[in-house]
Amino acid sequence: MNAMQKTFQNSNPMFKVNLHFSALLISSLLITSCNQSKALEKEVETTAAEKEIPAAKRTKKPHNYGGWYCPDNFIRFPPMDIAELNSLSVISDRLPTEEETRSGQSLMYFDALEHPFAMPLNIPLPRVARMYTEYNKLTELVIVIQAVVIDNDTIVGFRYPNGGNGSARINEVDFLNESEVADLGSNPFVYIKTELKASKQEIWKGICQTAFAKKLGKKFNNKALFESEWNDRTSTDLLYESENVVARGVLASLWGNLYLQIDYDSSGFHYSEKILVIDNEEKNTCELFLVTGPYPQGMDKEQKRWNAWMDEVKKTSLR
Repeated sequence: MNAMQKTFQNSNPMFKVNLHFSALLISSLLITSCNQSKALEKEVETTAAEKEIPAAKRTKKPHNYGGWYCPDNFIRFPPMDIAELNSLSVISDRLPTEEETRSGQSLMYFDALEHPFAMPLNIPLPRVARMYTEYNKLTELVIVIQAVVIDNDTIVGFRYPNGGNGSARINEVDFLNESEVADLGSNPFVYIKTELKASKQEIWKGICQTAFAKKLGKKFNNKALFESEWNDRTSTDLLYESENVVARGVLASLWGNLYLQIDYDSSGFHYSEKILVIDNEEKNTCELFLVTGPYPQGMDKEQKRWNAWMDEVKKTSLR
């Protein structure tokens, strides 16, 4: 563990308490970003049908790739340790198929009739890079899994090490060299997902009853938030600053789901906590996702700690 990681661990009481809970939305910017992401998924579906339309009758549209973020997309892009980068299967020598964009091997699908001159950028992938994102005011690591030249732009698609995905223009990312990546070492995340026969409101109530959530309320000077009933109109920014740590987060309704994310920055060391609760109306259940980390050291201890927290949430939610 390097010096900045030790400083963060020693200065942040959340490392000494049950490091549990959280996740984030990313304010109105994130909502816009994920709207763009959903639009791209819809485009993937519609362009397949449009292939039967003669090219001469189709109108070329300006591209809408680049500049959106979906850090809650754990299903297709779960968290991963950068030390396991070589295990990623990506598409780099050609444009991906629709199926490959759905499977997580790539991120953006380009219809050949809509964008006949789009082509992959000739660089080895995957690659680790640093990127500043406005929503959390952080320069953080990303894993670039796609790079495409389109309409005089070069767009990269990336996944966050702590889960989720996004896109940017290539001048917005700074690639790390092999030596810099090696120096990062192993940085694993706790990742737990479960299905509960409980409503979103019941799960939030269960989370609020944990000691960790109460400490969060005190930490962010917002006890009422962590004692209240959840509803779809709840949306709150969280901010905490000390001499050594800056923490930013948002709790909000994202596509009808509960999402909380808190990012901590200690002299450049980035630690995050994410929680996502997805309603499944057909099964009358909810899926609960938790991501925290990274943990350069003590991963086993943190896994047990968060497992215990998850068990506590289950008990209080299912009463």
